[in-house]
This record gives sequence, C-alpha cells and structure tokens, in this order.
Amino acid sequence: MTPFNMGKISSVQGKIIIVTGANSGIGLSIAKILSSNGAKVILACRNELKGLETQYLLGGDSKYVSLDLSCFSSICRFAEYIKATYSKVDVLVNNAGVMFPPFSKTNNHLELTFGINYIGYYYLTNKLMPVMRHVKSSRVVNMSSIAQYSISQINWRNINSDFYYNKIEAYKLSNLFRVMFTLELDRKLRDKDYETISVACHPGVTLTNISRHMPKVLRSSILSTILNRWIFHSADQAAMSAIMATSHPDIEGGQFIGFDTKKQFTGKPKIVHANQLAYNKCLREKLWEESVKITGLDLE
Repeated sequence: MTPFNMGKISSVQGKIIIVTGANSGIGLSIAKILSSNGAKVILACRNELKGLETQYLLGGDSKYVSLDLSCFSSICRFAEYIKATYSKVDVLVNNAGVMFPPFSKTNNHLELTFGINYIGYYYLTNKLMPVMRHVKSSRVVNMSSIAQYSISQINWRNINSDFYYNKIEAYKLSNLFRVMFTLELDRKLRDKDYETISVACHPGVTLTNISRHMPKVLRSSILSTILNRWIFHSADQAAMSAIMATSHPDIEGGQFIGFDTKKQFTGKPKIVHANQLAYNKCLREKLWEESVKITGLDLE
C-alpha cells in the first residue's frame, strides 16, 4: 500500500459521507477535513443547536440531520430521511460515542455505553445498508479505541451490564465489539457480493469532550491543550486514521487503521493488528447473533 498523505483525500470530492458525532472533538475534525475537500458531509448529531452551528461553520454542502444513537426510533427516523433524500451514501463514519458515563440505560433498556458505542453502530449501519450496498467503493468506517487491546476475555452474560457495571470495562468491551462487528460485517458483505466494505480505525489518544466523565482535572481546557500538544495529539491529528480509512484508495475490507508507534498514542496512520479476539470467527458470530436478538435486525 502506498503511504497515506493528505493529497490522497481528493477522492472524497462529491461523495455523500455521514459522520456521526460531527459537532465536536474528533468527529468535527473528520467532518471539517472531508468537507474542505469537497465531500457532501451529513452531520449526524444529537444536539440540534451544536449541529446547526457546525453546519454553519463548515458551510459547503454540509447538512445537519438529527440522530440520537441511544434511541432506535431516532435511528429509524434518520435512516428514513436519508433514504428519502439521497439516492446513495458513499461512506458512513460511525464516530459518536460515550466514555465512562455513570450507569444509566437507553430508551431501549440497554446500558448506555453498550447501547450507544456498539448497538447504535450496528443498528444504524444495517438501517443504512440499502443505500450503500450497490454503491461502488462505498465504506462503513467504525471508530474504535486502543482500549480494545486490553480485553482478554468476554463475559457474554454481562455484555449489557445486567449483573454489574464497571464503566472502564464497559468502554473497553464496546470498542472491541466495534472491531469484531467490522470484521464480521465485512465477511457478510463479501458473501452477498455487495460493493460496500467495512473497516475500523482508532484515534490514538487525545482529550476531547468525550472525556467529560473523567476526573475534573483532566477536563481542564488548559491542561487538555498542554497534554494534547506535548504527550498526546490534537483532534485533527487523531482524525487522520479515520480520514485514511475513508479516503485511501488501497484500503481493503476488514483492515484496522491505527498509528505507526509502539503504543499507538500518536503517530502517522497505518494498518495495524487489532486485539486477537477480534479475529476469532466464533466470537464474532456470537456477537452478531446477540446483536440480532437485541435489535431484531440482520443484514439484508
């Protein structure tokens, strides 16, 4: 594969790209970069005011459309609007998420981290597949995290925190599930001879508003700026793995894009290996079966 550089992303010009969580942090950086390179970016956000502010900020062909990943009915409304308004979608960037929230449940009785970070991705992707599956070079890009590397086993009885809630473990697991979903989705897309591919990426480490439930000292804007500049990296730099996943012409389905450093906190984007559990076909099939039970949706 040829090395990734910003000159490659001219390939997104004129493409219709959905970015979830596009009103702040890494999502905003992804949307801004894609829009500035000629993509028609759909800003899929829960907060209407921030979504409209982002639409105004980006200008061009960007458009805010309401989406709350914690609510199946909101996802359905979003998908129906997209299908009624656009003849196709070239790329879906599943980026939105939560990190370490207090225990709570979604409208559909799912623990919030599991419900938004994983089931929201699964539900939205399957709802949008009818406008993607026949589009040449279309892609589903799922954001994950380096946190997925630290999971060594899966307690299937507690994936929805039905017996106990550990906010750190729930976050790690949701990010492993995102990669497992990516690989299993891509296998199923190949089996059906669809044009769409599925890839995953992670942003390294940057302090954005997703860390709002972390200790107050880490939420200081001054400290965040210092840490992002000298230890971690900025939201724009963190977005590069997703930009590579979205735009590089040589990306193949099932690949995972991280960074070229040992711990992958920062660096230049490159294809890396995910947690070994993600490559276990039996585990991926188990996750897919559980997802179908929870949502009532399967790949059409």
